[in-house]
Amino acid sequence: MAVARLRTTALVAAIVGAAASAYLLVEYLTGQPGVCLTGSGCDQVRASAFAYPLGIPTPLIGLLFYLAAGWTVLRTLSARPIAGIAPGRALALVAVAGAAAAMILTGLEAFVIRAFCTWCLVQAGASLVLLAASIRLALAESAASPEAQSSRVRQQAARALESERTSLRRTATVGGGMSTLAVGALLAMGATGAGPTASPGASTLAPAGSPRLGTGPVQVVEFADFECPGCAALAPILADLAGSNSMTLVYRYFPLDSIHPNADASARAAAAADRQGSFWKMDAALYARQDAWKDLSATEVDAFFLALAGELGLDAARWQADYGSSGVEGVVNTDREAATGMGLNGTPTLFIGGRRYTGLLSADGIRAAIAGATSSP
Repeated sequence: MAVARLRTTALVAAIVGAAASAYLLVEYLTGQPGVCLTGSGCDQVRASAFAYPLGIPTPLIGLLFYLAAGWTVLRTLSARPIAGIAPGRALALVAVAGAAAAMILTGLEAFVIRAFCTWCLVQAGASLVLLAASIRLALAESAASPEAQSSRVRQQAARALESERTSLRRTATVGGGMSTLAVGALLAMGATGAGPTASPGASTLAPAGSPRLGTGPVQVVEFADFECPGCAALAPILADLAGSNSMTLVYRYFPLDSIHPNADASARAAAAADRQGSFWKMDAALYARQDAWKDLSATEVDAFFLALAGELGLDAARWQADYGSSGVEGVVNTDREAATGMGLNGTPTLFIGGRRYTGLLSADGIRAAIAGATSSP
């Protein structure tokens, strides 16, 4: 019975971890603000470079891990080895890897990002419970000696194992269903708490002086941060759609300088380039070289952006004067205050046809929203 409880505990931990991962993955893919019990920590973690290792959303990695862990828990009901390893030991190895990754991420949140994501902490807790249960299960598996058991004892064990198999399948089914409902409810709460989706007014949402790209009938306003990896991934998609005249892209500065040390400087670099009619050239260059400048010191990043302005063919002296001017700083601050006033707390955030977009941040998703939008006034 003790072994049965350990398997159930491990399976429940895997289900909880998978549910938290699935919820976060939907948030990452849609950009939709969610329920975060640690204040703005979830958005800060999502906006950090650590949220997309090798361009892969961390929740996707977590979801695959917990699904694999749940499958391995069920495999421990069989004596057949997994890749030559006893099932209990295989589960323990999987759990060790997951717990180590969770602790690394928690450490990054504590000491580098300095913000905690509620659902990342849930995942970390689930990984530790899974680890404890799997280690005890592996020890129990090693201590068992079927060869020394009588035929009657082995038959009783087989019947107990079949009963446990049925119980675990029921736990997986019920737990999966409840997790799906919980994830849906949390997403609904996040969407409700995001505030109204209607535009606060065309002049407020897209002032006349904001950089524009394309001449399409539907206006798409993007609040973005040049140091945000999600914005970098979305940039070529928006540029392609604007280039095909499917829409008119309007850029608004929303540097998240509380978590991105060079966000404000990069926004000023683009705003200074805009004064020479080269905003979109600087926009593309900043995103393309994001890894090269995001971790530089303040002095180093100033020099980097000055050299970049020269490479793009701008008047470097004029750009440098604008880069440090109160006028450019005012443009960036005006956009940031507008975003804050609308209740925005993450990037990228899109408004399509005057309404906030909460669908998938993919070419197909945005294209569908554009097709269904009313032309901007």
